[in-house]
Amino acid sequence: MGLHFRKSFKLNKFIKINKTKKGYSVTLCGKKLHLTLNSKKKLTASIPGTGISYDTNLGGKKDKKDKK
Repeated sequence: MGLHFRKSFKLNKFIKINKTKKGYSVTLCGKKLHLTLNSKKKLTASIPGTGISYDTNLGGKKDKKDKK
């Protein structure tokens, strides 16, 4: 655990930008669906009030370097 800081800017009724120490995210809000894209190319789709969400990485596969 630790102290976290987030600053949110609402551009209009449907678009919100969040800024944190490690990056940013853009959220498109509607009554039935929220879409969030963050600076690590992770897309989250969620249905408000249900606890249902889906996450996917848009950046493709990560290359893992083996340590020998």
